[in-house]
Formats: sequence, structure tokens, C-alpha cells
Amino acid sequence: MNDELNNMRHPSRLRIFWVIVYISIIAIIVAVAGVSASQLRTHIIPTGTIQLSVPYSKYVVGETVSFSIKNNYNSSIYVINKCPQEPLAVYRQENNKWVRQHDYALEENCPEEQRQVITVAGGTVNGNFAAWPNLFLKPGKYRIVAFVEYYNALPYQDIEVIAGTSKTNMTSQQTPVTSSSGIDTSAKTLQTNTTTDSEVEYDD
Repeated sequence: MNDELNNMRHPSRLRIFWVIVYISIIAIIVAVAGVSASQLRTHIIPTGTIQLSVPYSKYVVGETVSFSIKNNYNSSIYVINKCPQEPLAVYRQENNKWVRQHDYALEENCPEEQRQVITVAGGTVNGNFAAWPNLFLKPGKYRIVAFVEYYNALPYQDIEVIAGTSKTNMTSQQTPVTSSSGIDTSAKTLQTNTTTDSEVEYDD
């Protein structure tokens, strides 16, 4: 009774009490929301390019063709590992059309590997076609194309496979040099090209 009488006599005290309570509740809500927001990952719009390169512009029939894929994106990319199928798409120019070439590696050449090879931003993944010798069996012009998940452009490199030239002569004409990133490149390395799927005609 005495408390009720005091509140009736001094209503300002009751108002101050409830103001303090509401301010405390609002402060707690704001603090919880701030902590939750700081723990959420922000989404970054992916920008950049993917670069496909090969050491040489010409190869002799029987030589192993190697490649490297550099991720110039600001986020990670995923390259699909389809072993025993060829690691990258290979096309051969026939009658002014690009015809897909296929070869299969032996099961022993396909250990238990990740089916999605992750390449971090600024990273490089290297590979070769040593386990797929039938891809470049005939002389001619070839196109190596990289298909990367969620990347619409198709980075590619054109090479020429020739017969009748000794490997020694080819090596003397194209001496590999080591870049600052530790990747073997050539003084005659082709400039990386990118195109969308609709700009190039392929026969699968």
C-alpha cells in the first residue's frame, strides 16, 4: 500500500524507471544484432579472368602437352576432374570446324582424387596430357579449352602438332623460361584468349 501511495504521489519516479528498462532492452537488442552481423560472411561479386596457358605454340607428335590454369578471380574456382576422361577439352580443326577429341586414361592413372579441384584466388593449377597420348596423335591445329564451373567464358589456347621435326630442334627453337610464379613458360607462349560459348562453333 505504501509503495502504491508513493507512486501516486511521485509519478515521475515510475516513468523514469520504465524509461531505464526500455533503454536497457533496446541496448541489449542492438548489441546482439551487432554481434550476429559481424559473424555473417559478406557476399563478394566475383570479378576477374581465368587464364589458360601452355608452354609452347608447336609440338611434335608424341610430345607431352602440359598446361596451367591461373585464377585471376577475386574468389576460388573449381576445375572438374573427369579422370579417366581427358582433363581439359581438346578440339582438332577439321574442315574449318573444331571436332572434339577423346581419350581415356588407365584406371591406375586415376587414383582417388578430388572431383572438384579448388584453385584459390591468385592460385595456379598445373597438369598435362601424358596419360592421354591419343589426343594429339595426328598432325594439325588443336585447341585446348578449359571448362570451369560457374564461369561463362571459355579460356583456350591454340597449338600446332607437327610431324617430321626432331625434338631437339623444337627444344632449341623454344627454350622454356621460368616466370616469377615458378611456372615454366615459353618466350613464344601464345596470348591467352577467352571467348563465350556462343562465339565458337564446336563439333562434339
